[in-house]
Amino acid sequence: MTTTLIIFLTWAIVKALKAAKISGRYLPLIALLVGIVLSVIISVFIQDDNLILNLLVGCWSGFASTGMNKSANKSINTIVATVGNLITKGK
Repeated sequence: MTTTLIIFLTWAIVKALKAAKISGRYLPLIALLVGIVLSVIISVFIQDDNLILNLLVGCWSGFASTGMNKSANKSINTIVATVGNLITKGK
């Protein structure tokens, strides 16, 4: 439930900011911060002990709400592939 709430609220706030014509240059950073702040507030408010998980969800929500999730996925996949290649070469 917490994850869904963080994702929805981050998306809604960023959507409102886009409609308010916030500069596209700053929107990804603002979205990331909105996701992080919401995750902390919600975790404290409902006394959820999964703060780290909620922070990650908040970050990902910020990325997703600005369309940066594709970039983040590509970066993470590149890192995982690189580490995997290093491990297999070491064997």
